[in-house]
Amino acid sequence: MIFPELVMIFHECLLIIQPISLQNSILGPSKRPKFKDGTVHSKLPENVLTSWKIRKRVLDVITQGAALLMEFAYGQAVERLPPYTSERSDTERSLRNLRAGAAGEQKVIEAVRSVALPEHTELVQNVTLSLLGGVRFQMDLALLSKSGILLIECKQIGGRLKFHTGPAELRKVDEDGRILSVYDCPVAQLSDQQENLLQWLRIAGFRTPVYGAVVFANNPIIEEIGEGMPVFKLRETRNLVRRHVERKPVVHENEVNRIAAAMIESSIPYLPFPLQIAEPSQFVTNPICSICNNVLSKRSERKWECAKCNRIEHKPYLLTLLAWFLLIRNTISSAEIMQLFGLKTHKAARSIAERLPLEKIGSRKSSAYKADYEALAGSSMVLDAIQTWLKQDRAAKDQYGTRKDHQLAAKDQ
Repeated sequence: MIFPELVMIFHECLLIIQPISLQNSILGPSKRPKFKDGTVHSKLPENVLTSWKIRKRVLDVITQGAALLMEFAYGQAVERLPPYTSERSDTERSLRNLRAGAAGEQKVIEAVRSVALPEHTELVQNVTLSLLGGVRFQMDLALLSKSGILLIECKQIGGRLKFHTGPAELRKVDEDGRILSVYDCPVAQLSDQQENLLQWLRIAGFRTPVYGAVVFANNPIIEEIGEGMPVFKLRETRNLVRRHVERKPVVHENEVNRIAAAMIESSIPYLPFPLQIAEPSQFVTNPICSICNNVLSKRSERKWECAKCNRIEHKPYLLTLLAWFLLIRNTISSAEIMQLFGLKTHKAARSIAERLPLEKIGSRKSSAYKADYEALAGSSMVLDAIQTWLKQDRAAKDQYGTRKDHQLAAKDQ
């Protein structure tokens, strides 16, 4: 069990944070606490300052869970979409990019953490913040120190790269200079993130410089790049971090903690479910074989058989329901559960639904269940099941993310 401590941490966090919540708003000057002298400081209440690290632990758990849900959702979409369709091809590509990006980000994180960081330095990962008007922006890595904030945008793009201006884009080329792929310019993306963070800091009552760097995790060959562009390779990350923390201090150590606390308390987990990949009618929603993706035949409540590879699945209920909530919609009726699993009673449907952290709506035969995606991302039972499936799925894919027996399996169907 990877996240069994979540409930305990979350309850502890609620007990401490309850007097003030930053979860859904940014603390502007009008909302900041006033102290005995009647002035308004860019200072969070002590209960928040002492509890933000607990909240950070909770957020880290949910963020890791959200990443697993996302990978599982794309993996299930690949298996449940018809072969030889553009939707399936696009989803396979998205899954490859997702896994490559996660691997690259992890390399950068490890490089940053390998540096002996000074006291009062905080590393914040995958934080999503809101601006006025509901605009949200997400940061890969933010290193907070007395010298300011260093934003790091992680990229996992290999080969030969050229930065192009007018329009700003990144081009992947072959040895003869022919364009193979075109990407959004990561430097332009980074600049946008810096401006967003500066705006968020101003609204929240903080003043600190924000620096930025794009780090390529797989050390590509960069043939053309504009002068002064903050672009680095993975092997340069440690020196990049050292130079940042060795800059002249411009922020008091207490302010570093307050900024980190405000970021964590204001962060919104990124849970964009259900994913808008294809029309719901295109997906196979029935229980499928975890080996060959063939639709399972029910032999008993605890025994489902694959006619194609003869595999026996004992508990396809949880993964099938998760795929529904991540790909189809955030609710499912009792009748739909009965239809999915060949059940005869609403009581049996309720028994299956109650295995997940769902909100029940309606009553009796008209009852339905609504997904709480944050609760799903924090459930050790859910995440253990997903990790088991992902481990098997990754082992069955080649280096390009395509199932090794995909073509054969598709033709046999």
